[in-house]
Amino acid sequence: MSKNFQSPNIFWWILIPGAFITLFLLGYYPGIIPLDKLGASGRSLSQSVSQYRTGLIVGLWATILAHLFEAMLARNICQKHKFDQQSTLLWTIQTFIIGFPSLKLLKRRALQNK
Repeated sequence: MSKNFQSPNIFWWILIPGAFITLFLLGYYPGIIPLDKLGASGRSLSQSVSQYRTGLIVGLWATILAHLFEAMLARNICQKHKFDQQSTLLWTIQTFIIGFPSLKLLKRRALQNK
């Protein structure tokens, strides 16, 4: 691993990609998730899908755009602080996937390297 790279807690690696996948499935393929077997939360999600499916899809794409913006910001921070190419690539990809927790960690790392 590169010397300037650091990964956030595994909690974020489970929560955020899981939320992305769930939002994608609810928006585009709601029949894949067995909502009737999830109790009260399944009923709530089922109601959300039937009433707000367009909102779920818009929310998914807004989230993707926000993560893309954060990834570009991470790349700029890495270049500004003269991180090596491997670190820059790792931070950019990680920030696109994880988002704010990665960006927050990068800012802290960049301040340490000043």
